[in-house]
Amino acid sequence: MKQIVFVKKGIIDWEEVPDPEITGPGEVLVRPLAVARCDLDLGIIQGQTLFRPPFPIGHEFVGEITQVSPDLEGEFSPGKRVAVSFQISCGTCPHCQTGDSKSCSTLPPVTSFGMAPGAKTFGGALADLVRVPYAKQMLLPLKEDTDPVSVASLSDNISEAWKLAGRFLEVDPSLSVLVLGGLASSIGLYTALLASKMGKGIVKYVDTDKQRVDHATRLGIDAEWVNVIPKSFGKFDLVCEAAFSKEAWESGLRSLKSKGKFSSASIYWTNRLEIPYLELYNVGAELHLTRVDSREYMEKLLGLIESGIYDPGPIVTKTASFRDAKEAWMEPSTKLVINDFR
Repeated sequence: MKQIVFVKKGIIDWEEVPDPEITGPGEVLVRPLAVARCDLDLGIIQGQTLFRPPFPIGHEFVGEITQVSPDLEGEFSPGKRVAVSFQISCGTCPHCQTGDSKSCSTLPPVTSFGMAPGAKTFGGALADLVRVPYAKQMLLPLKEDTDPVSVASLSDNISEAWKLAGRFLEVDPSLSVLVLGGLASSIGLYTALLASKMGKGIVKYVDTDKQRVDHATRLGIDAEWVNVIPKSFGKFDLVCEAAFSKEAWESGLRSLKSKGKFSSASIYWTNRLEIPYLELYNVGAELHLTRVDSREYMEKLLGLIESGIYDPGPIVTKTASFRDAKEAWMEPSTKLVINDFR
């Protein structure tokens, strides 16, 4: 079969590899139907992260089951459409059993599809077929009328919106919310849209990119373009940072009300990022810095999506076929989805 591999800095390419096969119980083979480019993916290919090539790419995807291991014949059937967690987890270890599957102790840390080191074993989603282990844990069935393109990012970038805002608004929908958009380009928009659907308080989206601000405005979100990030944007109960800039980081932290919450989607590849400690101490701020809980948040969001409360589809700005994926993957766009695998 064909798959796309991150070869070296700035270069991805096609590779011919043997078709994956079911090797034991609990496994299924999935044919991708829609693969989304994560906000991090271009940074990976451009050498801006700690991920080192070569490895297969693509980790946000939904697909169609083509084969199941004998023990799962009563659970899944060929032809069923499913969303697949990008974080690989067993579902039975203590971490998985307590809702912390991102820390699954059965597998090496941060094992996932489409990113090293896990991709060297489990592959990536930009491929003709993907072998999914621990299928009962890893797969979420989709309704027949759920658009694969709209939910292609469910396992990661859409779930980031729950991490940043949804889990807090579920408890208190009256929170005022500031979303700082930026290099985590789709995450900021997914988050602002989710907050506008779940919340009853003010939701404001701010970005230095005029196109994303216009996109947010078209979605009915109160959005503001700024040329320069100010010291603060006022005072909010919840600040969601998806900008990936030191200026936005500091401004967001200074935009918290007393006992305000700050959550970040950006990955700063350092242990030396400063915070205005004394100011945060005085207002009693809460900082929430963590990897996304893919499997757990997928379930939360899929219910909102399939009930019609939240439609992430309008965040997608570009689609391309599998045959054109190599070229499309390298072109800038807020949210790209590869969706024609014929």
